[in-house]
Amino acid sequence: MAKVQKTSLSAYLSQNFTKSFLTLFLPLFFIGSLVFLIKISALTASIKINFVEMMTLFSYNLPFILFYTLPISFLVAIATTLLRLSNDNELIALFSLGTQAKGIMRQFFLIATLFSIVLLILSLGLMPKTKQQFNAFKQQKAAQAQVNISPSKLGQKFGNLFVYVESKTGDSMNNIVIYNIDKENSDQLFIAKKADIKNKNSIVTLTLENGSGYTFSDETLKKIDYEKMQVFQNLNAPPFTYNSIVAYWVKLSMIPKRKGRILFFIFLSLLPMIGLYIVGSFSIINPRYQKNYAYPILGLTTIGLYATATILEKQGNYYLTLGAIIGIYIFGRLLFKHYVSRYF
Repeated sequence: MAKVQKTSLSAYLSQNFTKSFLTLFLPLFFIGSLVFLIKISALTASIKINFVEMMTLFSYNLPFILFYTLPISFLVAIATTLLRLSNDNELIALFSLGTQAKGIMRQFFLIATLFSIVLLILSLGLMPKTKQQFNAFKQQKAAQAQVNISPSKLGQKFGNLFVYVESKTGDSMNNIVIYNIDKENSDQLFIAKKADIKNKNSIVTLTLENGSGYTFSDETLKKIDYEKMQVFQNLNAPPFTYNSIVAYWVKLSMIPKRKGRILFFIFLSLLPMIGLYIVGSFSIINPRYQKNYAYPILGLTTIGLYATATILEKQGNYYLTLGAIIGIYIFGRLLFKHYVSRYF
């Protein structure tokens, strides 16, 4: 009989938590997805990608979106769930039936552990892999795609050359100006009434027709007229080298400014576990006798935990990170014992 009651309590708390979590997580996930889609769409200024390729790039960023939205959604959902149950006197009813507050938090701690495991997999496993895939995709598209030269736009480049086009139809361009800056020798300027661009096996050929070329420096100026001139650009890039997960983090640890990144990810991955009791200490209340300070405490806790993660990333080490994780967890347990356990 006791086993059935325990299972029912777990299911009851899980259902309430799931409703609160989805209500918070889905909007945050949508906002995060929108930010990354805008970032991806900015790539179309230099490379051509279709809808399927855009969704592929989005899938590479999905672990990052989940990693940064799950911890905050979890903590807010915990506070919302416990406060709603407290205000509806459902927790008081459970306490009257013999359920202890630490038993309720034990159920939520199991959920927090699952969240932390997922976050560790995302941050230490999937994110390094998908980040490399994202960079390899961009490099491949830059090597294979046609050069995207837009009409009436300054600052465009064809290899090391600056290009300006007055108008464009397909691969044909009218009134094109090319400028080459050579710091060691003379600068060059080419003007043509018509130009065509072709891409074959990543060798892009720009054919200029009926134009003039100028080579000039501080002392000299030379001019040539031509009927046809071709400029070649090899877009073949060196193959992208993938690193294993272990090799990725070992390589990153060798960079002084990036070696604390793994500490940042580990700490934030364990945030659901170490922040649970702090939030719970002020979310389980008797609404008739206690004021609600849960949301201000939630805000301060979230800011404090992310600030700690940032400090560990810049100045921390493994021992300091382990001490911070254990210290914050113990602090939360002491708070919970002081504000909740001795009453409920």
